[in-house]
Amino acid sequence: MNTKIFRSLLFALLLLLPTATALAGRPDISCDKQTFDIFTGRYLLDGNVRVAEKDRAVTADHAQVSLITQEVWAQGNVTLLQEGYTFRGEDLYVEGRGHIAHLKQDILFQRGDLTIQADDVVFNWDTKIAECTGNVTRILAGEKRNLSRLVYNVATEEIVSEE
Repeated sequence: MNTKIFRSLLFALLLLLPTATALAGRPDISCDKQTFDIFTGRYLLDGNVRVAEKDRAVTADHAQVSLITQEVWAQGNVTLLQEGYTFRGEDLYVEGRGHIAHLKQDILFQRGDLTIQADDVVFNWDTKIAECTGNVTRILAGEKRNLSRLVYNVATEEIVSEE
């Protein structure tokens, strides 16, 4: 076989392999406008964005999604929904392979008689642990407490620690 043709076919195969792998676990994506940036390999999503996979969903005004790295960046009116609980904020980064979501700015979590507000939260959806930091306010059964850090297990609905 001609070396030039072989190299071209090998290059094309290498380009398609990550795409085929990524599409196997492709999330359900909906939005008002979608484009693809070939330089970053990201889908750019605008307006009424919803990215869902299995029992998780992210909604936002804007988002970028990399199917290859399984990362999501979302901005504006962000919600992270999973298994009946919801985190709200303004900025989100999801490490899909690490199963970790980083939410920033005006975080709000409510469940029953518990409300948590914070600047930042790191949520691991395997362990179900949310670590809230920065100007944390915890309101539990009407009692308000200002904290620097709060760790909450959403599965057991227990405060693990607070400082």
